[in-house]
Amino acid sequence: NADVYKLYSVLKGLNPNELSKISKIILYDDKNTTFAWKLLKQFTDIETEHINVERVTYAKSLVDIKLTAGVCKEFYENHVDSFILFSSDSDFWGLISSLPTANFLVMIESSKCGENIKETLRENRIYYCSVDDFSTFNISQIYNAALKDALQKELDKFNITGNWSELNSRLFVDQLYKKCRINATENERQNFIDKYIKTIKFKINEEGNFCLSL
Repeated sequence: NADVYKLYSVLKGLNPNELSKISKIILYDDKNTTFAWKLLKQFTDIETEHINVERVTYAKSLVDIKLTAGVCKEFYENHVDSFILFSSDSDFWGLISSLPTANFLVMIESSKCGENIKETLRENRIYYCSVDDFSTFNISQIYNAALKDALQKELDKFNITGNWSELNSRLFVDQLYKKCRINATENERQNFIDKYIKTIKFKINEEGNFCLSL
């Protein structure tokens, strides 16, 4: 239930010495989350492992249990003793309390985290902080990468099928922002239209078919 853009903002806000203390980032992902998670490794030098968790049934995500099992594996098999847990889910208190000799720092999003879990963390001397405190850093780089990737997927789909999802440019861009889970002003959306939508190239390929490109 984490926000990829806020995680990127946290990483941008750390100095080189602080970043050097993070040996690895492990992402546990579900098909219903934004594909922007796949872009994160392009913006950090920290080793990043992306684990895509398949669903056994459509209505039930296994991300939480896979993350729990992954932390336990790192602790017992690889002897990792310190973890930064980027989640606001109170269910992970079960994991934290089951590894009393491990060190945890929990990074929460204020809007997603209730007071009860914060009180529990305080009572048990588990450090936590709000990722919102880091979100003043410029994250336009990963925003643009996610939006351009989403746009490229639409162009690729058109080049294969000949189908275009939305003919109205504003509605089309609204769809892109929704897919990327990015909130933006009307001015920001118009800037994207001017810079990327209006400059889409219309060509004829070697087979004589129409195709689009950035």
